[in-house]
Amino acid sequence: MDNREDIRNALKSADEELRRAVIDSLRGKDLGDVGEFVFTAMGDGSWRVRKEAVNVFVAAEPSGHFIAELLELLRDEGNAGLRNSAAEAIVMLGERAALQLKKLAGDPDAGVRKFVVDVMGGIGGVEFIPVLLAALHDSDVNVSAAAAEHLGTIGDAGVVPELLAAIAANENAFFRFSVLSALGKLGTPGPVPEEIKKLVGQDIFSKVLYDCLGSIGDHTAAPILLEGFLSSQKSARCAAVKAFNRILLRSGAMERQQLQGVMRRLSGGEVVLAFMELLEVEGHDTALAEAVTNLLGVIGDPRAAVPLLAAYLTERLSSLALNALSALGPAGMDTLREIYPRADEKVCGAICTLFGKLGYPGGDDLIRNALRNPSPLVRRSAVQAAGQRGLSDCIPEIIGLLEEADDGFSGAIVSCLQLLAQKDSHPVRTVARQLADSEQPQRRRDAALLFAALRDGDYLSRLAKDEDPSVRQTSVAAIGKLHIPSLQGVLQIALVDETPEVRMVAAEALGESGNADALEPLRLALRDDDSRVQCAALKSMTRLEPLAILDVIKPLLPTAGGLLMITCLEVLESLGGNAALDLVEAVLDNEDEELVILAFNILSRHDKERILRNAERLFAHHHAGIRYDTAATLAGLPGQRPRAVLKNALKNEGNNLVRDLMKRLLKGGA
Repeated sequence: MDNREDIRNALKSADEELRRAVIDSLRGKDLGDVGEFVFTAMGDGSWRVRKEAVNVFVAAEPSGHFIAELLELLRDEGNAGLRNSAAEAIVMLGERAALQLKKLAGDPDAGVRKFVVDVMGGIGGVEFIPVLLAALHDSDVNVSAAAAEHLGTIGDAGVVPELLAAIAANENAFFRFSVLSALGKLGTPGPVPEEIKKLVGQDIFSKVLYDCLGSIGDHTAAPILLEGFLSSQKSARCAAVKAFNRILLRSGAMERQQLQGVMRRLSGGEVVLAFMELLEVEGHDTALAEAVTNLLGVIGDPRAAVPLLAAYLTERLSSLALNALSALGPAGMDTLREIYPRADEKVCGAICTLFGKLGYPGGDDLIRNALRNPSPLVRRSAVQAAGQRGLSDCIPEIIGLLEEADDGFSGAIVSCLQLLAQKDSHPVRTVARQLADSEQPQRRRDAALLFAALRDGDYLSRLAKDEDPSVRQTSVAAIGKLHIPSLQGVLQIALVDETPEVRMVAAEALGESGNADALEPLRLALRDDDSRVQCAALKSMTRLEPLAILDVIKPLLPTAGGLLMITCLEVLESLGGNAALDLVEAVLDNEDEELVILAFNILSRHDKERILRNAERLFAHHHAGIRYDTAATLAGLPGQRPRAVLKNALKNEGNNLVRDLMKRLLKGGA
């Protein structure tokens, strides 16, 4: 559509898509010819048409004259869409609009000045900082507050002194809110500025003030934040708690000790109750929940044990709550013991778990009784706790639970018995022998784990010949961890087991043995028809004799593939050195592009000059991604040779994506 009158009429059409299409048709044309229509469309009732007009204007790379015209649209108070479109276009133009924007910064119209400040903030260029600093003193509070806000967004900490001076000079609450927010983004931790201290006690600023101190305050902010803990405003209390926690976590050892001492003095007081009310473990404010949990632990008031238990039962707070509960000491555990009789099974199980993990002797009788609890969850928790507490007198009762246990529970029982075997081996040995004679493979696997804890090599050797491969696998793995020289032969026999999983575990176990006599059997295992066994053997040989492993890997490379080749490359990278990297280079000729990429990445991490040395064959690779990565790597190398190689490769490159990258890299290095 070329007729100007037709364009005008089309832009008046009720058809939104027609109006948008007309503007799109103007893309690439001289703004001197079509600017009138583009500006008209920026005020269209449809956001799609306005967006199209903005894109067409920006794509035309307008000169200063047209940018000035665009800025004049900011004066149109009757069409908010037009003003917003103009602002959006200026932001997209970025620093190209800087000169014209600066000229408008002193405009008599406060609305225009506000738009100018917002646009400068949207662009975010540091060259606007002087203008924004001047705008801090604008007679219109909307302008000055926006200037403060955008100075915070731009992020230059050098403006902090002027922001502090401005907050002292301008008593407008809205302005001070904006400055405090900006200071929170810009300030570095240090003593609380005097200008900020003067705002303390003014309830209207409490929340934003505490938020600010959380960013810029050091340990000297503690007295201010302590007052905030009991603020009448919940939002202010929350902000004070989060701020104090942030300061505590980033403080040095001496200051942290000082702050912790301040918090401990709150134990027994009403602040603890206020903190407990703020602990919403399922709330949306994760930072608040973490802060309260951490600080309750620092305070150490045993009254906090119950809410901290709720936090412990919440996955995202569990680790933090465990540390806090530990800090409460025996008094906190006493509190949990008191609520146990009235608690549901989930809480009872958690209490047993805590008593075990935290080593609370006052809970031993409770754990013993919990072994007979009707709830499987509680019994399981009690079993784990009994093992951690070393309650060897509970072994008979724990063994009795095996009869009713499913696989998950039996695993917990066996883990417990492994721990208790160190205190009283006789009953554990008895049950291990019973399990070894069971008809159920799972029970015989349990026996292997118990014999490992008992260091009973004879029974493990017997189970390593079990008819069930899973029992053999468990037994061989257990033997590998014992490092008993007399069992070396068992591992070597397992290396030719009919089941690959057993052979793999045997290869791993031989590597753990530290015995050089295992090298020859492992060398034979490199010929195994299962790649997992080959990989385990190679890793074990590397562990036993790292200096000779290059001679082992070199003959493997021509035929190795898949998992074995990946393991070879991983071993070579771990060894490092020129000889290992020479072997990595050889993989660049592999037909498998994934292996070439892996080799390429290793060379890139350790010696990029090798990429340059192999650039010709890498640029000849059929996989475009490899050629792309090669070009990007060469561009980062110094000297003229990488550029010459890249320039030559461009002549033969057929992939548009790679060609575009090469052109950009060559242009950028011009």
